[in-house]
Amino acid sequence: MKKKFLAILATAVLIIASFSGAVAFADVSLEECDKCFQTTVNSLLNDEDVGSNTITALRKPVYDLNLSHLGYVYEFEIYDGAGYAIIICDNGEYIAQELVTSSQSPYIAVEDALCVYANTMSYFKSVDGQILDIESEKVIPDDFLSALKETAIFYQTDDYTTNVEYETVKIYYTSRNYDNKALCQRHPQFHNPSGLVGACASIAGGNLIGYFDRFYEDLIPNHEAGYTKYGKYYYNYQDTYVGDTIKELYSDMNGTSAGISETNFINGLKKYCSRKSLTCDFTSIMSGSTLSFNKVKEVTDEGKPIALLLNTYTTCDVAGYEDFDAIHYSKYSGNHVMVGFGYGELTYTLSNGSTQNYQFVGVATGFANPTEAFFNINYNTNIVSAYKVNIH
Repeated sequence: MKKKFLAILATAVLIIASFSGAVAFADVSLEECDKCFQTTVNSLLNDEDVGSNTITALRKPVYDLNLSHLGYVYEFEIYDGAGYAIIICDNGEYIAQELVTSSQSPYIAVEDALCVYANTMSYFKSVDGQILDIESEKVIPDDFLSALKETAIFYQTDDYTTNVEYETVKIYYTSRNYDNKALCQRHPQFHNPSGLVGACASIAGGNLIGYFDRFYEDLIPNHEAGYTKYGKYYYNYQDTYVGDTIKELYSDMNGTSAGISETNFINGLKKYCSRKSLTCDFTSIMSGSTLSFNKVKEVTDEGKPIALLLNTYTTCDVAGYEDFDAIHYSKYSGNHVMVGFGYGELTYTLSNGSTQNYQFVGVATGFANPTEAFFNINYNTNIVSAYKVNIH
């Protein structure tokens, strides 16, 4: 997670006696959230100011911008008015992110929607996978949502992002050419819904299923795949139905804490599709131990996603400046599965007349943060297998 801080906006004495509210969700411990709430308020406040009065708090789950369960908001009444506290899970530790005793909860009117928490004093709601402003109920624009994610808090649901090394490569150039193509404007970018261990293959399977759910709507029951806007297709963000599908795939793939084998990944996805009366085809696009970028382009032109099975790999983003580009890499060890939904190719001409070429696949990482990135097929990676995937 990104660095967080506790915002104490006012102080008063709280004695927590009873709770009511929503049912607990997996992984974020309701009991630990309650304990953190009680401990926080009792350590901050002097109970002599309240006397024998007790406080009853209404509890609602809160979610991050990726719609992963982050913690709870506690809405309570105190002797001089309303207050609220937001308790979140930070890599297994429970912290009071906010405690406010002088105003009502920003989620007080959020009922038939998910409470979404970006960071301190940054509150939203979600309906049908879209992030909305609470008061205006308008959908948050994609560019603003991307900016929010730069400083947002995310629930870390897996251990793939531990022991990450970071590297920035700067390219000073005289000219640059960018060739790219994507299967859609926003591809599926699902992640671990419930703390499953060794689940990257089932998450990748969920992203593949999510892509084809656009064409076969029962692939993820009750989930709306996405929508068209200005002629471009946007896949919806993860919801509980997507999470249920990933859990089902984890079972179909015989998932264990040690991970999921390539054979079980393939057979499990075929098993899931078979129950939907559909066929899932895997076609290798490897040439020996090498992935041809021309093959990546061909598969993209066919409108099909790519399953990438990796051992050591990177994800990256490219930032453009006045006279150079910076490629920011995150470098990982171990096995992982990601799904490609398009490509990007950058060719630079340098001041000495030479050229440099960078070939990327646009991927759903399977991580909670970032959920999407570029994967450089020629840098710091061992591509074990790569498949064109078709469900029909």
